[in-house]
Amino acid sequence: MSGALSGLTSLSGLGAGSLGSQTNVLGGLLGGAVGSALSVAAWRGVTFWMPNSQDEAGRRVLQVWFPGRDDYRAQDFGSLDGMIRVSGLIIGDDYVIRAQRMRTALMQAGAGTLVHPWWGAIQCRLMQTGTISFADGEIRMARFQATFVRVPVQSTSKGLFADIEDTLTSVLTQADALVDQAVLTCRSVLSTLTLPLALVSAVSSTIGVTQGVWDAATGSTAALPVRTAAAAPLAALSAGVPVPVANSDTSYADSVATVLSGVPAAVAQAVSPTASAAIAPADAVSGVDADDIDPAVATTLLMTATESLRTAGQTAAAQAADPASVRGLMMASTLVTAAQAVAAASSLSYTSQDDALTWRDRLLAMLDTLIDDIETLAGTAGAAVPISGMLGAIRDCKAAITADISERLGRLPAVIAVTVPRQMSAWLVAYAVAGDNTSEVEEVWTDMVQRNGLRHPAVTSPGVIRVLQPGDVA
Repeated sequence: MSGALSGLTSLSGLGAGSLGSQTNVLGGLLGGAVGSALSVAAWRGVTFWMPNSQDEAGRRVLQVWFPGRDDYRAQDFGSLDGMIRVSGLIIGDDYVIRAQRMRTALMQAGAGTLVHPWWGAIQCRLMQTGTISFADGEIRMARFQATFVRVPVQSTSKGLFADIEDTLTSVLTQADALVDQAVLTCRSVLSTLTLPLALVSAVSSTIGVTQGVWDAATGSTAALPVRTAAAAPLAALSAGVPVPVANSDTSYADSVATVLSGVPAAVAQAVSPTASAAIAPADAVSGVDADDIDPAVATTLLMTATESLRTAGQTAAAQAADPASVRGLMMASTLVTAAQAVAAASSLSYTSQDDALTWRDRLLAMLDTLIDDIETLAGTAGAAVPISGMLGAIRDCKAAITADISERLGRLPAVIAVTVPRQMSAWLVAYAVAGDNTSEVEEVWTDMVQRNGLRHPAVTSPGVIRVLQPGDVA
């Protein structure tokens, strides 16, 4: 694994809590029916509602005028990524605390990450002084405005393999974006200054359900490397997360997100992109490679766990006193597991075009089911989570997976269908497929037996068998 998603273990420093307190007439209105239609954003980890923003884009054009002439000349200096003007709302019992954290974030030097509900996560710099305003008629709410500009991407030519690297990087980047949305979801659900009993119960229920799913997935029937990787995060799930006296920042929400993401992150991190040889020198089959997990095994495990979390979450929400919070937290647990499945799949080595397309369809189907769950969550009363951000992250992830696998297809061998008219030996079929190139007969025979699961190759039954196209089997 590239480790692109390993940042899950350091969530506590990502910034202030999310929004959603509903204790004042104005704060309750914005945090409830109206607030659910707004979009969660963040600057340097400090979250806020972004009801609107303006983004300037165009060309850097210079008009040149000459004495005595009414026409002009224009010189085009290239494209322009203009200012991003943001109007934000900080709503909740802890609005003053989080306004102070936003003030600190605005004063930090250098580039930072702006999580935009429509544009996604972008690297920006603060270009003008930000403003934070309070009003006595708007209790439990602060307004702020800021102007950002995108940090230019430093691109260099990478030659022939630039597209190959970029599609893989895009997949991992979009998987990271799914993780970000899971964290923001936890922060949105656990944003209140005082944690009511129903919300604490929702956290306990979510952790318990998640632990049950992973206990079943990594039990005695799982491979030893899987059980080894999952041991420590399973212990953390069993221990749970202590409930703070005052929920004044995002520490509690980040701790919950870390615990929920522990097992899938550990499984994905232990993926080895290449399998060790069955017969090799001792130092090649022991030691640091002993705990590596095959990418196909890890991806299948994570995809199965994603479906199990979806089903278990629906059952838990139906029985909960606070179904909206349980659905939101279970969505975070499911999202981070799906993100790790996508990351683990990036290490897969496809044997053929059909193999790559099969994995692509499985991954896209998994993400499509998450879209259905998010739409259900959006219709749940009391749910104040970043719906548009989650949907956008899943959409971008699907596009990245499709682009990456489509780019690989041209370098993968094709699979052809061969009709066997009567019962015959697989060797005869292999000779017929290989044609004049007898050196490929053994490879064709081996691939045919493995691909079609032939138990008795000497008596291949009539029908259609699939085999790699001759010339590609080697």
